Amino acid sequence: MSPEAVPQLHGVDGISLAMAMTETHQLQVGEGEKAVIVQLPPQARGIFPLIDGRATVADVAARLETRGVNAEQFETVWRATVKALAPFGLLALTAPSP
Repeated sequence: MSPEAVPQLHGVDGISLAMAMTETHQLQVGEGEKAVIVQLPPQARGIFPLIDGRATVADVAARLETRGVNAEQFETVWRATVKALAPFGLLALTAPSP
């Protein structure tokens, strides 16, 4: 959850992931019998397109702040999003490049 960590999506780009969310803020992870429905915070849809594998968590938070999302709101949504997607390997956090 470090601000210097770099979020990365695996197997999908952020725009596609945002578009795959339902109106009820759910996302199907996997296919067929192994598919799981994951509940996400509504604001996750705005975060996904900002994840490009280069921007840090702090960069994403700063961009959202320009859209009216304060640091506390971001942290709440970010934690819930990571908690929902990380177990499936869809979202990972890595150390920044030197």
